[in-house]
Amino acid sequence: MVPVASAAARTNLHAGDYVLTEGPETTGFNASTSLDNRGALSVAAMTGFAACVGRSGADPKIEPLDSAKGPYFATNDNLVFMGSVAAVYPAEVITEAVRIAADPSFPSCVGDLLKRGYTEAADLPEGSTFTILSTTKRTPPAGVTALTRVKASMTLDGPAVPMTFDVMFVFAGQVQSSFLVGRVFDAPDQAVVNRIAKQIVRKTANQ
Repeated sequence: MVPVASAAARTNLHAGDYVLTEGPETTGFNASTSLDNRGALSVAAMTGFAACVGRSGADPKIEPLDSAKGPYFATNDNLVFMGSVAAVYPAEVITEAVRIAADPSFPSCVGDLLKRGYTEAADLPEGSTFTILSTTKRTPPAGVTALTRVKASMTLDGPAVPMTFDVMFVFAGQVQSSFLVGRVFDAPDQAVVNRIAKQIVRKTANQ
């Protein structure tokens, strides 16, 4: 059970300071705040993955003190895309999140959450499918708590299209930042993954 938020919990942190934003790390990508940031875990991800690894996710004490969604980034051909969300919690919740991220079932849980994010997206055509093919724990970039590679197949109005996502989490202090790089047909470029991870790690260090 996650402890009740203490009176000392800082509420002057702003989750919007911990999402991916335009900068040198996003060179080659176009940012949009008008597009649905589907594929990035929702700000309810903390509750979601706590529940799917067998821990209570319905406890109201897990509600964030603040939350935010970052812009949706994509290349001109829309084959590579990125998104992020962040939330501020009491420090005790983040400590518990680090333990949950080390659970052997965590990668499978991340895949379930990603599928839910896509299948619940309101702007997908009727009959669209999103199938998880595999989830794998991978060594994350420096400063990142966990990285799960998710391979999936998606259909919209034609044949199934393979997609690979590197879904990352930083849990530090009072902040959860969840972000991903997705790519159609191939795996995300490691250099891109490393660049955006550095931006998030740098931001979460400033609390």
